[in-house]
Amino acid sequence: MIILDSCHSRWEFDTDQHRFRRVLRGPDLAVRAIATEWRTYHELHVQEDSDSFLVVLNEVRTRMVRSWRHRDDFCQNCSQGTTNAVA
Repeated sequence: MIILDSCHSRWEFDTDQHRFRRVLRGPDLAVRAIATEWRTYHELHVQEDSDSFLVVLNEVRTRMVRSWRHRDDFCQNCSQGTTNAVA
């Protein structure tokens, strides 16, 4: 299992079964988790130099999702030090 935190979601990757889901993050979500269904993926590329990651959804590489990891010290993507829920 690989877990990556973006500014508004926790991405969970089940590498054995090549599937992933997103779990929304935020202070009001502490008591109830909101998660997407598990979806299959073909490849996962984590770029250490930019904090971005790319999820390739199909074998022919025509469907992809890119996101960025949240940084607790000071996040360049959301300009915050902690993760907050989106209204």
